[in-house]
Amino acid sequence: MIALLLALALAAPMRVLAEKVEAQLEAWDVAGAAKALDELIQAHPGSAEAAYFRGRVLFEQGKYDEAAKAYAEAEERGAGSALENDARLAKAAAEETKGNEVFESAHFVLRTRPGKDTLLAPYALEALEKAYAGLTKDLGIEPSQKVRVEIYDSARSLAHVSPLTIDQIKNSGTIALCKYSRLMVTSPKALLRGYPWLDTVSHEFVHYLVTQKGRNTVPIWLQEGLAKFLETRWRGAPGMAVDDMSLSLLQDAAKKGKLIPFAKMHPSIAMLPTQEQAALAFAEVEAAIRLLYQRGGQAALTELVSAMAAGMTDEEAVAQAYGKSFTEFEADWQGGAAAPGCHGRGRARGSGGKARRTPGRDLLCAQALGRGGEGVRPGAPAGGAGGAAHRAPLRVRADAAGALPGSRRGAAQRGGARSGRRGGAGAVRPRARQARGAGQGARGARQRDRGGPLRPRPARDVRGGGEGTQGPGAGGTRAQGGRARGRGRTS
Repeated sequence: MIALLLALALAAPMRVLAEKVEAQLEAWDVAGAAKALDELIQAHPGSAEAAYFRGRVLFEQGKYDEAAKAYAEAEERGAGSALENDARLAKAAAEETKGNEVFESAHFVLRTRPGKDTLLAPYALEALEKAYAGLTKDLGIEPSQKVRVEIYDSARSLAHVSPLTIDQIKNSGTIALCKYSRLMVTSPKALLRGYPWLDTVSHEFVHYLVTQKGRNTVPIWLQEGLAKFLETRWRGAPGMAVDDMSLSLLQDAAKKGKLIPFAKMHPSIAMLPTQEQAALAFAEVEAAIRLLYQRGGQAALTELVSAMAAGMTDEEAVAQAYGKSFTEFEADWQGGAAAPGCHGRGRARGSGGKARRTPGRDLLCAQALGRGGEGVRPGAPAGGAGGAAHRAPLRVRADAAGALPGSRRGAAQRGGARSGRRGGAGAVRPRARQARGAGQGARGARQRDRGGPLRPRPARDVRGGGEGTQGPGAGGTRAQGGRARGRGRTS
C-alpha cells in the first residue's frame, strides 16, 4: 500500500511536467517546450515520458535522426505503440532530407536535394525575407529562431513526411504544408506546368506566424483566409491573389446556397473530397478576411489574431475586429459573395493604411485582385490530440499555376510554366510573364519534370487560398484560378 501511494505521488508530478511540455508543443513554442523538457528530464531522467518528449522536441527542431533515436529509447522504456506514428514521421523526414544542401538567409534555413532544385533557393529566400519584413510588422510577431523550409521533389515525398495520404494529395491538389514548425513545399518541377511557388512559400510563412502568434488557437477558416489574403505581401500589398475565376466560383455557390460552412473546413481544406470544393473553400475564407480588412485595415487582422491568443473564440474575435456581431458579419460576407458583379476593382492599400471602402453589395468584390495564372491552394490545421499526425493544425496549400525562377523578365512566380515544344511533355519552360517583385533568373532556364511517379491531379482553372494546403487552395488545400491548364495545389 505504501509502495502504491509512493508510486502515485511520483506519477502525479511527472504527469504535470509532461503536460507542460505537451502544452508548449501544441502552442508551437519550441523554446518553451525545451525548457519544460529540461524540468521533466531532471525530475524523471529514466522515464519513457522523458525520452518520448525529447524525441518530440528534437523533431520540431529539425533534428530528425536524433528524434528517431529518442523515440526508439522511449519504446524500450515501455512507451508502447502510442509513439509509432511519431517515430514513422521522424524516420521519413530523416530519409527525405538526407544529403540535402542547406541555404541560409537572415531569418530562414532552406533544405533541398542536390540538383536542379538548388536553383530555387536564392529566389525562395529573397521572397521570404521580403515577406518577413512586411508580415512580422503586420502581425506583430518575430520568430525567435530561423524558420526552416524544406523543398521536396515530388508529391510522394510530401506524403511521406506528412499525415496526408497520396490519395488526399491527389484529390485536393495539395502542394505545400505548414506543420511541425516548418514550411514543407513541393518543388514546382514536380508539376507539369509548375505553380506560383513563391506565393506558396509566403502563404505557408503566414501560417507559421499566425500559428505562433495565436498559440495554435486560430481555426482553419481564419488561418487559411489570413494566409490567402496576406500571401502576396512579399511583393507589395496584400490581397492580390484573387482572380475572376475564384470570384465567379464564390458567387455561383453563394447564389445556389452551396457555400461550405466554415466548420466543415476543419481539420484541413486539404481533406475536402474534391479540388473544386477546396478551391471554393479558399475563395470563401479569403473573401471573409478581405471584408475584415476593408472595414478595419491591417489593424483589424492583427487584433483578430491577438484576441484569439488571449482566449477569445473565433466568433468573439471576429465580432470585435469587425465592430458588429458575428451574425452580422456572416450576413455581410454572404451578401457580398453573391454580389452580381465586381465593379470598381482596385488594389488594396499596403498594410500601413486602411483599404478603400466600397458601398453596397459589391464591398467584397470591389478590391478583388488577381491576374490569372495562380492555382489552387488548400490549407488547414489538422486536428485533435494524439500522435504527431493529429496534434497541430495542418495547413495545406494547393496551387494550380506558377513558374520556376528564370524567366526573361525575372519574376519566378506567376503564370505557370509551359511545356516546351522540344523535349516532350516533361520539358518545362518558365513563362515570361511573372509576378512583380520576384527575383530575376537565368534566361531560358528549363526544368524537366522529374518529380516522381505521382503528380497532383491537374487543377481546374479555379483559385482559392490556403497550410495551409496549397493546391486548389499551407498550414494547412487552396485553389487558385489561372490561365495555364493542369496545375497543382497548395495550402
